[in-house]
This record gives sequence, structure tokens and C-alpha cells, in this order.
Amino acid sequence: MRGVQYGIAETETSTTSAKANLRLFPSDASIVLVGCRGAGKRTLGFIAAKYLGRRLLTEDYYFESITGCNRATFLQRYGRDTFNSQTAVVLAQTLDANRLSCVIECSTAVLTQETQAVLSAFAETNPVIYIHRDKEDLYRLLQLPPPDAERLLVTDQEHRGFCNLEYFNLLDTSPNAQGDGESQLRSASAHSARLIHAKQEILSPSKRSPPEHRLYTFVLNLRLSTLINSDVDLAQMEASAEVVELIIDTWPDNVFDLIATQIAVIRRKLHIPIIYYVEENPREERRRPLEERDTSDFALMMHGLRLGADYLSLDLERSEELIHKVLSMRGRTKMIGNYVIRGFGAPQWDDDIYVQRYLRAQNLGCHMVRIARFCAGNRDDEQRQKFLNKIAALPEPKPHIVAYDYSVFGIVSPFQGLSLNPTGHELLEKSSREQMVGVTTARGSIRVFFQRGWLQPLNFYVVGANVYYSASPSMHRAAFEQYMMPHTFEAKRCTTIDELDRIRRDPNFGGASLTAPFKVAIMDHIDYVSFHATAIGAVNTLLPLRGETSSILDHANARNHAGITDKFYGDNTDWNSITTCLRRAVSPRNSVQPSRTTGLIIGAGGMARAAIYALIKLGCRKIFIFNRTVAKAEGVAAHFNAYAKEHKLAGRREEGGRICHVIKSANDPWPEEYQHPTIILSCIPSFGIDDKPSVEFTLPSQWLQSPTGGVVIELAYEPLITPLIVQMRKIREDGNTSWVLIDGLEVVGEMAMEAFELYTGRNAPRRLMRRVCDETWTRQCAPFQPQRLSR
Repeated sequence: MRGVQYGIAETETSTTSAKANLRLFPSDASIVLVGCRGAGKRTLGFIAAKYLGRRLLTEDYYFESITGCNRATFLQRYGRDTFNSQTAVVLAQTLDANRLSCVIECSTAVLTQETQAVLSAFAETNPVIYIHRDKEDLYRLLQLPPPDAERLLVTDQEHRGFCNLEYFNLLDTSPNAQGDGESQLRSASAHSARLIHAKQEILSPSKRSPPEHRLYTFVLNLRLSTLINSDVDLAQMEASAEVVELIIDTWPDNVFDLIATQIAVIRRKLHIPIIYYVEENPREERRRPLEERDTSDFALMMHGLRLGADYLSLDLERSEELIHKVLSMRGRTKMIGNYVIRGFGAPQWDDDIYVQRYLRAQNLGCHMVRIARFCAGNRDDEQRQKFLNKIAALPEPKPHIVAYDYSVFGIVSPFQGLSLNPTGHELLEKSSREQMVGVTTARGSIRVFFQRGWLQPLNFYVVGANVYYSASPSMHRAAFEQYMMPHTFEAKRCTTIDELDRIRRDPNFGGASLTAPFKVAIMDHIDYVSFHATAIGAVNTLLPLRGETSSILDHANARNHAGITDKFYGDNTDWNSITTCLRRAVSPRNSVQPSRTTGLIIGAGGMARAAIYALIKLGCRKIFIFNRTVAKAEGVAAHFNAYAKEHKLAGRREEGGRICHVIKSANDPWPEEYQHPTIILSCIPSFGIDDKPSVEFTLPSQWLQSPTGGVVIELAYEPLITPLIVQMRKIREDGNTSWVLIDGLEVVGEMAMEAFELYTGRNAPRRLMRRVCDETWTRQCAPFQPQRLSR
């Protein structure tokens, strides 16, 4: 059976209700994009088709192929009524003939009843995504007079009546937004892919387990009323929680557009999951009769589902009809069964009513149950813990439980539960509408965890033969300070396993980033190696295992705890950092296509292995390796060709089932049977190791003949301005701007962020760490090197 989910392929969790889920579609179901002219459908459709490996179809093309003339000509010949009828017929034929593996861009500027009926029927089996953007930007783009603009707005919003997904095409207005069209297109791909990707293949290590299953996680409460009445920059709140809860507590006339905008901004700036909660009786709002409340709130909840909220919190004391309607339309959104026990007579935690309510939520198919009990000086942690123990004793599978007391001053304690504790932020003014947060913040709570000894200070390192210049210590120290974690981070020069052993056997050892010569040598000296590190044949991150059981989640939740251990875990995050940089930089016209795209790797060490693996994960099946020691390059090629054979990655056209090939000399011409490389990664160190001199490498001109340019990544960053950087800068200055150049500092910043999340289990403060990375290089190296490339 094909895996299905809400528009996108994923299996349902074990707590799913038997109730029918009407918003699940086959994983290969064609995606339809609708919206008015100028919304960005064609660009997003092009991006989606490229990254999903699907055909892009336009309704305009089908209209002309079926009728023999374009829309304008047909309208002029046959009149409006015939044109509208024919449009509906063509649309129906187009959709019916292309139900699978396509991205279809529909021109729905004129929404007749017939076309709406066709799209509504198609939405029963396929994702139909309404694309829209800020109306003022759209009016300026289309240069419409006010009356025409108003008519366009009314027509455009009719799409919500039949679409089952919605995407707000947010314009990047940040000062750092790059101005050229190619860069803006790459930016659009990065931010739109989260909605239209079938399933994100590559997850950063700390996000492999959902936040509800990790210890000491927080929910940042953001009220719609606060967001629309303040000018706070959400980017300044990054890494302040693991989840955002967007609370819909006000209903202005344009509430649907406001919600869509805020969700887009949260995703763009905070990069964390969203809990969507429609508050039944917000403070300072009028009390609505039940029928009005259910009708309007159901529409708001459906809006959250259309926008692809990760979680939807549903009060289970609402009407049965509303509850069952929402649950039947949940799609892939995880449902939180929510109970708020109000009033001075709230039952104590030992009352059976709490277990009964939990079981009801479980029977309804909720993924989580959240119970908040009003506490007026009668808090009893022991009784609450007994209730949690009763839930823990229930047989699996069962929903995750979150339970805490709150008072008129907010949540009583910032750490009553082990996960998903509600929290605020220093930049948010206290709202009179807020009941659950009080003055607690995530970083303040984490500081208390360490002060009380629940978590312990640890020592982290970057180790290797040449680490004196590393920017990692400064980046990690800044991130630790941001979270109020009393950890340390040092650069340690060592070259033998014995030296590394003395570091990792310390009871306060938290982890280490490994550089040459350890990435391959350490493999035989650790107990457990991740799937990715095994595939690569190299480890760049070393972690102690202090869990009490063999469970991976148990070991993950033992992070930030000291103790003696002789068990260690090795992972490789280099490949994911490289992948992140490539996804940002590869333009849609050079997006990876297994049958065509060619990659070139310079070097054959541990970093080269990670780079090859990154290309494989992106779908590249034609990879060339050049290294001054040919035998070493052949060994790496053999390793990955064996991996490709084992996992059946090579296509029928690949010679002998090989995906990796070796170029023996820089004087060799590029092989005629392969396209010129559009992705090039230099993985040779800029310094010598074991008395071997460094290599000053530039690319032979005959290897740089791609007509569409491509991406060149230089992974060395000391010195930052290598001969390859100078060469590619000169090519760009001479007018060939189709080549995108990424220097080593950008990649090393991503690597440090990946490592931080793996070390601590917390989201990296990415803006802060990038800034510190740049500042560290500027302070240590910039005075002695040529100017860095502008980004």
C-alpha cells in the first residue's frame, strides 16, 4: 500500500483514530497550484517540479493543445460564455489525464461555478494549493487601479472555498536579501519547498525525534492580537523554544490573510514547528453564542489545517459535532486534545476525571493530550506525579501527556513537565489576555535546571592536527551563553587516538568535533556509528553515551548530563551541512537530475567522503573525483560504488553500476559522454598534514564549461581566500555570473550549528552563530588576508 498523508507522503502514527481521515492523499498524487495572476504560481510550480522530479504542466498549454488556439484568440472568436464553458472542460480533461506525478499550474483568474466544481472534485483526491501574496505588493506588481484591485481581491479569496492547502508567498524584505533575480529565485525555493516537498529526506540530528518526545522542551506562546499590534522582529526570538503556539484570539475582517502571513513569517524566521490554537473565549473579546462560535471557529481551524500547521490544539469540551468534523479533516497535522480546568473548585490531580479525559482524547485519536489545571494555592506536585504515573502505566501505544498547574499569574512553575512547557519571551510585553505563561522564559528555565543540578556543565572540544584557527569555540560559547548553559568549548591540538582518549574519558566530556586526522581513524574506536557515518566511512562528531537503556531516545535525553562512560557514538554531520549550503545555492535550472547532473569532488579525505554522500542524497548519480594521489581517489570511489550497488542507486545507463569515477590528471579533458559539472566541491585542506605540503589548487578551464554555470564550494577557510576562490572570483568578475561561489566560512558555520544541536538537543541560535563566525574570522584572519567575497 502506498504511504499517504495530508497532501504529502508519511505514515500515520500509532495513536491514529479509526475515524476516517478525509485529507490524506497518495504520495505520488499530482499537485495543483491555483491563485490569481502575479501570486507566484509559475515560479513555485517550476521549483516544485524540479525538486520533486515531476512534470510541470500549465493549463494554458493544455488549452491551446486541445482547442488549437490560445485563450485570447478563443475568447475573441467565441465569446465569454463559450470561453468559460470550454475552460472548465479543458481543466477537467487536464486534471483527469494527469492525476499522478505532476505539478499543474492552473490559471483561475476567472472562477466560474464550473471551474470551481472541477477543482473541488479534484481536491477530494489530490492536493490543491492556493497560492497568494501580500495584496499591496500584488497591486503594485500588476499596476491595478483601486476598483480593479478590489474585484481581484474578492475573486482571489474564493479559492479558499475549494482548496485543501494554502501557501502565503512571503516576500523577503530583510536588508540582507540579495537583489539579483537568480538569488531571489534560490531564496524562493528554500522557503517554498517546506510546503510542497513530498517528504523532507534530510533531517538535522536534533529534529529526528519530535519535540514532545525530547526532555526540557518549550512552547513559545504567540498571540495573534500581539503580533498584529506590535512591530517585534521574530528573528530576534530564534532558538527561544522548540515549538511556537500561535493562539488565534482576535477576529479582524482580514483574519485569514493575517494568519497566513504570520505563519509564513514564523516559518521563515524561527524554523520550528507550529501549534495552531483557536481560543474559544478570548479575554477582551465579546462572548459569542454557541452556533456563531462553532461556525467561525471551525472555519479558523480549517484555515490552520490548510496552512499545514504541524499541530492543532483542539479543546475537547467543545461541541461534539465540531470536534468530530475537525478530527475528520486533520490530514497529517498532529492533534492535541486540550483541556483547561478553570475555577477555584478545580478537582485535585488524584481525581479520576483526569484519567477519564485522557482516555477520551486517546479514543478520539489525539496524538497528544494537554491538561492545564487552575491552581489557587493548592498545588500538589505529588498528586500530579501520581496522575502521570497512572498514564505511564497504560499500555502502548498511547498519546503523549502534558499536564501542569496555572494561576492568575501564569504557569506556576517553569518546569512542571518534562516537555512542551509554555513560555514567553523578553521581547514580548505581558498581555492581559495571557493566562499560561507568566514571566517564564526558556533560557531562564534552563539556567534553573543547571542551578538545581538537574543538568550538569560539560566540556566540549574541536580536536585535530590544526585547530588553532577554528571559529567553532567562539560560536559554541556564544550559543551556550544565549541559552545560559555553563558549558565550555575549547580547541585542542592532538594527533593520536591516545591523546583523544584522555579527553573523552573525562566524566564531564560532552562531545567533540573531529578534524583531520581522526575522521576515518576513529571508526574502529567507537561503539556505535550512525547510518550516515557508516555510509560515508568517516566520523566528524563524537558523543558520550550516558543513557540508562539501549534506547536511542534515552541516550539522546541524557545529553547535558555528566558521568563516567566507556561507550561512545559517532556521527557525521558534514554531509548535511554541505547539503544545506547546496540547497540554498543551486538554482532551479541546475537542480539535481539523476540522469544528467554531474558533480566534481576535489580531494579524497574524510571531507570528500561527506561531500560525495551529500551529492548522493541530493540525487546526483554521476560523480567524479580528482585527487593528487590517484590510488586514494580510487579507494573512495570503490567505497561509494559498493554503497550504490548495495542500495541500488545506479541507473541502467551508469557504466557497470558505478556512480563514482576517477579523473587521473588535471590535464585530462572532461569525458565527452558526461555533462560538465554544475556542482564542484573542493575538499583539500589549505594546510599540510604530517609534513606534507599544502595543495594550491585551481580548476582546469576545460572542466568549467557548463553553459548554465553552477555552484563551487570551497571547504577550506584558513586561509579563506584560496587560489580556487581567487580563480572563481575572477571568472565572475569577467562576466560569467552563472557560477555561484560559497566559501569555507559559510559551510563551517553550518557545521557548527549542526554540532551544537547534536551536542545539546536544542535548536541552534543560527543568526547569532553566523554573526559570531564572521566576527571571529574578521578579528583573527581578515587583517592578514584579501577581502572576503560579499554574500
